Amino acid sequence: MMPRYFVLLSLLLGTTLAMAAPPARLSSRDRLASEGYALVRGPEFGIQIKLVETKPSPNRTPSLYVYDYVVTDNATGKIHGGRGKNRLEASVDDMHKPSRWQFRDLDGDGHTDFRYYKGDGKKSHIWWAEVWQPTRKKFMYGKEFAGK
Repeated sequence: MMPRYFVLLSLLLGTTLAMAAPPARLSSRDRLASEGYALVRGPEFGIQIKLVETKPSPNRTPSLYVYDYVVTDNATGKIHGGRGKNRLEASVDDMHKPSRWQFRDLDGDGHTDFRYYKGDGKKSHIWWAEVWQPTRKKFMYGKEFAGK
């Protein structure tokens, strides 16, 4: 008799523990995707970007589009780096397209950096560059690699 009760108790206890187990943790990349961030994948890291504000201006065309972006590691999905509040301003409303981004070693140090397109393609072709700083473990604005 004892073994039956033991088996029944083991089954009940196992079911209870399985129901009480915490849900699997999402990676930073998955969490951002669930919040509406689009992924632009680079060779080692990707940019997750989301339009947060549009500022129309009567004096300038086109409007100013304000984005939030996060750099996430391709291998782990964890946040890889960024700068400040990760605010990105552009005169285009489609920064989620891969054609708006370039991933390459801009400064020749062996680390992949990135550039993004800020211009509207009509009046200006402006790129902004973010260069990886190994000592600080983050990307910093690289004005010498920005521009046309």
